[in-house]
Amino acid sequence: MQVQISTDYAIRILKYLHKHKEDLPTAMTISQSIGITYPFFIKIANQLKQKGLLSAVQGRNGGYRLARPAQQISVYDVFLSIEGDLQINRCLQADQHCSQGARDDCRLHKFFHGLQEKLIEEMTGKNIADFVH
Repeated sequence: MQVQISTDYAIRILKYLHKHKEDLPTAMTISQSIGITYPFFIKIANQLKQKGLLSAVQGRNGGYRLARPAQQISVYDVFLSIEGDLQINRCLQADQHCSQGARDDCRLHKFFHGLQEKLIEEMTGKNIADFVH
């Protein structure tokens, strides 16, 4: 399992906006500041806007800001916005597909379920403000 680079950049975008919350930085300013291309920034920003983590102000003096305080945006919120539900093993998906017949006593299923819950708990327990100096 590896977190997508888009998720990493999404966190960096939100961190940048938290650090510059008194400003209204443009897409170009943000993309250059965090070292990503303008089109990639727009793609990520659109996903964050759709999930209510980022807002855009249109017009000549427009730019971007957080849609809610950084303390209220968890790492898991960002993960969900970019990657969707966390499923570290196929057997944890809604259809519970399992090569072992989806037995209730499967130790491996229980292990992966517990591991997934711990990952979600850790990501939920950290917010964007926690990563800003």
